[in-house]
Amino acid sequence: MPASPAFGGHLGSSPRAGTCTTGNDYGRGPHEPPCAGLRVTDLHIPDVDTEHDTLGAALAYAKAGWYVLPVNRQTKHAGSVLGKGWPAKTSRDPETIIAWFAGADHALALHVGRSGAIAFDVDRPAELPDLLRAVLLTVPGPMQSTRVDDPERGHYLYAAPCDRALGNSAGTLGRTWGEVRGRNGIIVVAPSTHEKAAEGGRYAWERTGMLPELPDVLADALPDATDATDAATDAEVSAFLKTHQGGARPELLTGVLHRFDAAVRAGESRHNAMLTAAAWAMREAAAGLYPAVEAAHRLSTAFAAVMSVSRDGSERVLAPGQARAEFGGILAWAVAQTVFADAAEVRQAVDERAPRGEFDGLLLERPQTPPSAVEQPATPRAEHHTAAAVEQPVEQPEADELARLAFEREVAHELRKLRVREEAARLARKQRQAAAPRPVIVPLDEFLSVPDEPVAYRIDRLWPKGGRVVLAAQYKAGKTTLVGNLVRSLVDGDPFLGAHTVEPFAGRVVLLDDELDETMVRRWLREQHIANAGAAAVVSLRGRLSSFDLLDPETRSEWAAALRQAGATVVVLDCLAPILDALGLSEDKEAGRFLVAFDEMLKEAGVSEAVLVHHMGHTGERARGASRLRDWPDVEWRLVREKNDDGESEPNAPRYFSAYGRDVDVAESLLAFDAPTRRLTLAGGSRKDSAADKTLRAVVDHLGLAPGQSQRQIEAAFKDTEHNRAAVRGALRRGVANGVLGTTPGRSGGSAYHVKDVSKLATSAPAILKRDDFSDLVNSVSAGQPSAPSAPSTFASISKDHDISAESAPDARRTETAGHSASAPSAPECASAPAASAPVRPPKGGWRTGAHSAAEPPPGVPPQATNGRRWEPTAPCQGCGETMVLLTPGQTHHPLCEQPR
Repeated sequence: MPASPAFGGHLGSSPRAGTCTTGNDYGRGPHEPPCAGLRVTDLHIPDVDTEHDTLGAALAYAKAGWYVLPVNRQTKHAGSVLGKGWPAKTSRDPETIIAWFAGADHALALHVGRSGAIAFDVDRPAELPDLLRAVLLTVPGPMQSTRVDDPERGHYLYAAPCDRALGNSAGTLGRTWGEVRGRNGIIVVAPSTHEKAAEGGRYAWERTGMLPELPDVLADALPDATDATDAATDAEVSAFLKTHQGGARPELLTGVLHRFDAAVRAGESRHNAMLTAAAWAMREAAAGLYPAVEAAHRLSTAFAAVMSVSRDGSERVLAPGQARAEFGGILAWAVAQTVFADAAEVRQAVDERAPRGEFDGLLLERPQTPPSAVEQPATPRAEHHTAAAVEQPVEQPEADELARLAFEREVAHELRKLRVREEAARLARKQRQAAAPRPVIVPLDEFLSVPDEPVAYRIDRLWPKGGRVVLAAQYKAGKTTLVGNLVRSLVDGDPFLGAHTVEPFAGRVVLLDDELDETMVRRWLREQHIANAGAAAVVSLRGRLSSFDLLDPETRSEWAAALRQAGATVVVLDCLAPILDALGLSEDKEAGRFLVAFDEMLKEAGVSEAVLVHHMGHTGERARGASRLRDWPDVEWRLVREKNDDGESEPNAPRYFSAYGRDVDVAESLLAFDAPTRRLTLAGGSRKDSAADKTLRAVVDHLGLAPGQSQRQIEAAFKDTEHNRAAVRGALRRGVANGVLGTTPGRSGGSAYHVKDVSKLATSAPAILKRDDFSDLVNSVSAGQPSAPSAPSTFASISKDHDISAESAPDARRTETAGHSASAPSAPECASAPAASAPVRPPKGGWRTGAHSAAEPPPGVPPQATNGRRWEPTAPCQGCGETMVLLTPGQTHHPLCEQPR
């Protein structure tokens, strides 16, 4: 990812070696630092961008070592979704995360403190203290940008020192620059939508990777947390369990379990009851009354038992893994509470509550047995699922032995998971190898002995025979309509887009559609009026995507057989994204897996040519996702919409098509759309040409009313308009080159410009769709109902905001060309307009700016020389009677009033 301009590049070195790690270990304790020297941390930021879905990103962060939580998109408050006690509820458990984010609209946040990290939320980079700026420059870590227009503003992440419990105070760094996020702190992360996105807010990682440890020099400037509202880190929990192995009063643990059981039986929240029990147990373990590891194990077992069933049929039920994950958060919070507990006070309170003599007597009279989870009856009832089942007394191992056994169990569990994954990967490779035989090694001389065939195209200059094509289209650009045109051209032999011939072939075109409803697919294909309909076949996959799991060899072979039976020669898949979602594959990393399987299916089916339709990203003009999506095809077709002056693509914007690849290089061209037949044709002219022609038309309009101006005068006339100086100069060169404009010697050795032949302007600009036609195209996509607007106009539609003069005609939409007066009505109105309804007046900035005065000739009066000014010849239009400026000798009509030839 690109580096932040202010704070260095990518993380330049590996994590420093020699100390404690985070990961599966529970964590370090607040009482004793478990490591010394430098530290290695597995905590890192994965590659996540705005194209990720929130659920997939949350799982990726959790896999990278982060505790995550859902928050409200607007408030970003840590407890806005999880509620009170949220620090103990953050999780890395996949099942819990799926339950939070699947189908929800939450923002995604990282629990910084519990994950063992610290974040600097920089709001005003210019006010950074020297010490903090120096660290950000010399020890760059992962950085998330939060503003589009300020690359230095954002979140800078570091691993917290292993012997510190840094809070949210900025200490001696001050607070004018931003805030510190430590204990009890969270940050909202990509791909969440920033609550101020309309004002340039964003969440985008500029640097990812491992978190470097916060240098001591900066850590010394920050104070430790002063409260215990946050949960302890994994390292702190681990160190606490290993450190506190005392056994002065082990029988007291039974009382804690009984109190938890009683609270659950009384109807108290199971989560809250365990919070109380765990906090009590960890305080007593810290006071040396019983081993912390044993207490944690027995409390976890009891919690899993009560969470395995609903007491009233409406309570949530957790699987054992989910219950253990939730208990982990409870335990982390309970350990954090021991920081401010006084061990002597705890022991004194215990002695007052249960003196040794009295307790010993009770033990002799009736042994106290701790509750534990036991097998439930075949038909369990809610009241039976408690933690108070009788446990047989067993000889307790020593604390060191208990810790060793627990460690060995964890190691064995992780080892088994590794072996299962390795065996699964081996079997998958073996199955793939069986389906795809090894290619033959061919000596180069033998390879070159085969003569080259001339380059042949399925579609002339667009699609080489035997090639793969990716059609990358912007959102709602009309890709499905383009696919319909493609199918018609392939089976009927019509030139594709009216310009590219199609080479005939035997077999069928099979369209696999997973986006549109089957009814809509049928309607749109019917409107193409395909003559040779028997040469095509359709498969509607919408709602049936699970049946297209090509990653499964058996399913892949079934689809290959079906395509062979259908006589498929060409396959068109519209489109890729829903299939990747259904298979749980990410576009940015795993799209290649599907493409490999897709290729194998095509080969097995005997299909040599295919088109894959895919979406472009929201901001760029290329197929979104992994670069593999651009490496895979032989040719990439692009379908884009023109952007307005604000850089946005409107629904009714013109569409442009281009193609590039192996033996293919077709420049961008405007598309014309005929709504009744849904047919697209290339109209010629790129977006660059369109912009240049637009400026040239404006210059022609201006010179038609104010001829003989120099380049400087023309530039001044267009000052503060959408046509800047460079555009005007380009239009003048373009107009002179194509004969629309002419020049005569001007003052001071320059040139004076005038309109030479406006008819060449009309022919140089391609006939394009009216904007309403494009709107109909998009609306029919959205509503599922085709529309039938009138045939495309032969003139470009120019909206009011394209006029140069603020005093132009009030009509919101009209069709204009050079030679028609600046305030003239559109062509349909021209024939009935009064002769003197529109005075000849140049636009603002021209050589005349006011309305007609007594010194100026009225409309229809032959031109005269007045005060040394030259008047262009004028005459009444024989079509509408309105006064017009003569642009060519013998002109009798406005261009829009001319009789058809």
